[in-house]
Amino acid sequence: MNVYDIQSLISSVDKLIFSHTGEHLDDLETAILEGTFDYQKYAEIANNIHRSEKYVKDMAAQLWRKVSNALGEEVNKSNIKSSLQRYYYSHFSNSNFISNIEINKGNICEGSSENNNQQDKIKLEAKLETVSELIKEGLTIERIAKVLKLPLELVQEEASKIN
Repeated sequence: MNVYDIQSLISSVDKLIFSHTGEHLDDLETAILEGTFDYQKYAEIANNIHRSEKYVKDMAAQLWRKVSNALGEEVNKSNIKSSLQRYYYSHFSNSNFISNIEINKGNICEGSSENNNQQDKIKLEAKLETVSELIKEGLTIERIAKVLKLPLELVQEEASKIN
């Protein structure tokens, strides 16, 4: 996984934790996530940040509890990516975060144009399904198009189906 993708994932976790606790990730938590997303063992993470492996494991356990509480499911080092993916699919179907996780997990969608097209179609349908809800919330068609990163004409067409 490249540095940009790791930083994007960490930023998303930080926002998630902040929204639930009012606190940002600290340097140690960030280092644990960086190592985890880079497939490092706790010993490697500890060595990189000049801490003991036991200390890193203890702090990681606290981090996984925080993330578990924020996501509403049990999270650990081995399932954090899939847990985050499920959360963001259920809450933000248009998130670039999800695409990064899928690509970097090396799941079956990677390299398969048929699966990628199906995935894109599902994402588009999910975005279009949210248009009516966003209209009910008082967003303008233009704002909805911008937020969902869809062509204005497509959002207008979907909105016309509602009325």
